Amino acid sequence: MKVPISLVDAFGSEFELQIARFAMQFGFLPDIHALHSNRFLARSVIPHITKLSRLFNREEKDQDSGLSPYWKESSNPLHLRMAYFLYFMPSNLFRVAAIGSELSRLGFQWPTQNFQAIELGAGPASGACGIAAAQNFAHLGLGNCGTWALVEQDQSILSLGAQWATSYFSSLGLSNWGVRPFHRKIDLEKEFLPKNAPRFHLWLMSFYLNEITINPQELAIKLLRAWKNHLHPEGIAILVEPALKLQSRKLLELRKHLLLEIEKEKIKDLKILLPCLGHQACGALSQNNDWCHEEVTWWRPPYFRKIDQMAKLDRKTLPFSYLVLAKSEKKLEELLPRLKLSESHSPLQRHRLVSPAHKEGQDLEFFLCGEEGKRRARYRPFHLDGQDSELQRGDIFLNAQIRGDRNSSRIIQFKEIV
Repeated sequence: MKVPISLVDAFGSEFELQIARFAMQFGFLPDIHALHSNRFLARSVIPHITKLSRLFNREEKDQDSGLSPYWKESSNPLHLRMAYFLYFMPSNLFRVAAIGSELSRLGFQWPTQNFQAIELGAGPASGACGIAAAQNFAHLGLGNCGTWALVEQDQSILSLGAQWATSYFSSLGLSNWGVRPFHRKIDLEKEFLPKNAPRFHLWLMSFYLNEITINPQELAIKLLRAWKNHLHPEGIAILVEPALKLQSRKLLELRKHLLLEIEKEKIKDLKILLPCLGHQACGALSQNNDWCHEEVTWWRPPYFRKIDQMAKLDRKTLPFSYLVLAKSEKKLEELLPRLKLSESHSPLQRHRLVSPAHKEGQDLEFFLCGEEGKRRARYRPFHLDGQDSELQRGDIFLNAQIRGDRNSSRIIQFKEIV
């Protein structure tokens, strides 16, 4: 995923100061210098971050099995919420912002300048603020006026999220972006939203699926029903999940069942946009030990780097799995016009580079994913304007000529790289 420098660099000292001031107003910090106090961080922040990191990285079962009791049984709920807000909120914010920047990079156009958006399981509004960051630093083009419905079952974290989103929107000059908090637990024995709920141009679920136990097939049916009733035409849905094998494959299973239901119900107005660039079978899901995830790098706030050092963590690179769908009857090239070739015709094939590229002799080796699945491939870089052409994770090859099988392929030539 190619994240613009303007977004990568948007979370430095100025963002830290905003976080510190807000945390003080919310009663998290004793003073503005506490974020750089080794004593304060070691006693009040690091233990919770270390515990939460272990719980968030549980691969053997759903995270909620270990996370829910910890939220409820913590001896100091205020410090627990503070640790989550200071450490996990900014990194989750950046993940969602990166997805927004990819939509912008590929030319997605929103249908309205006065939008309605919803974040389910909003927590501290990381997702809504991530979209705001993409709007401001990556030219997302969502609209100058809009309202976010924040749906969350924990009243205290919902209050925190609503106030933080309002503060963050204002700091970015998005004063016409409003927030409406809704304190409710979604009962998946029923529906995601009541029948009288409005339609939204953006439906966002960030780190939500890994905390529910409903199987992917049932979930696909309920989501499709919800999007039919509550997603505007030309609107999009964004789902973000952890990059761990279990959670990532759960998202891929959901994608598979969404496609099966779309075909079964002959739904013509729902398209999978990212990261797959189409409705092909999932190349990662075809292998039992494989999964699909993205990685982005950001410039961490100064206090964040200090926490990483003290907690022996490293969040400079942020992995995640994601899925973006559009409710539209338009072709993919109309929704994402950067995927069109310079010529008048549309590309016949698209392949996304889904791993880092490393050197093997004079070649670059990497994994590609396209209509025929996932494959190991090599390419020998050419020179363009006197400089080597460097391949990055997230690059998209248009009309590539590829030889070989899934275990050993070579890109002979291609029309363009996006």
